[in-house]
Amino acid sequence: MSRGFYTLASGMLTQQRKIDISGNNIANMHTAGYKKEQAVTTNFGSLLINKYKQNGIYEEATPLNSVSVIRTMEESNTIHSQGSLGETGNPTDFAIMGAGFFAIDNGGQTLYTRNGSFNIDEEGYMILEGAGRVQGEFGDIYVGTDKFNFAEDGSIIVDDEVVDNIAVYDFQDYNSLNKFGEGMFISGTEPDLVDDPVIANKTIERSNVNVTEELTGILSSQRALQTAAQALKIYDMINDKAVNEIGKIS
Repeated sequence: MSRGFYTLASGMLTQQRKIDISGNNIANMHTAGYKKEQAVTTNFGSLLINKYKQNGIYEEATPLNSVSVIRTMEESNTIHSQGSLGETGNPTDFAIMGAGFFAIDNGGQTLYTRNGSFNIDEEGYMILEGAGRVQGEFGDIYVGTDKFNFAEDGSIIVDDEVVDNIAVYDFQDYNSLNKFGEGMFISGTEPDLVDDPVIANKTIERSNVNVTEELTGILSSQRALQTAAQALKIYDMINDKAVNEIGKIS
């Protein structure tokens, strides 16, 4: 009986975690460059079911199947597929076409993001608000003005002179990336500088969240959670009846 409690309770916790992840995805659907999270579940313990047959004085066991004792949340997986592109008309908005990340200097550590909604600060440096300075091939990108031209290879041109190129980096293994805020990543692995990036100007990459999929997932998880809650009530009623009724047997 107690095994049923553990199985149902773990199922409820897992479904609640799925709802939380989908809710966070929906909350960030308008965050430029945001990459959705996906719940990954796994079996925690398993039982082997055998069929036993008496053969004379010996008992033979034939394996039939194995069943999971508890289904639990293992981790959340980031989906790095590219989001749709939207034109903004803002000269400091950029979007990477294809694989890669912008690099942002955040107080000495480098953050990686697909969010190209940049600005020019009071000192004339290109920044991602709340994160830090955008990195070019020569370090912090200094523009000095918001009046500049741009080439899709990342070149920033001021007064007919290339002042820097927006650097685009990519990773051999995206599993080395760890989340650092919404749409931001940090890694202990050194990335590769993309030689010939293609960057669109006056454009941003929207999140890759599919609202319909997320809402469908939430509804499915809510139904599973409610079913498990009802089953737990039945278990509780059976236990209560067993305690009270068995005690009366003499």
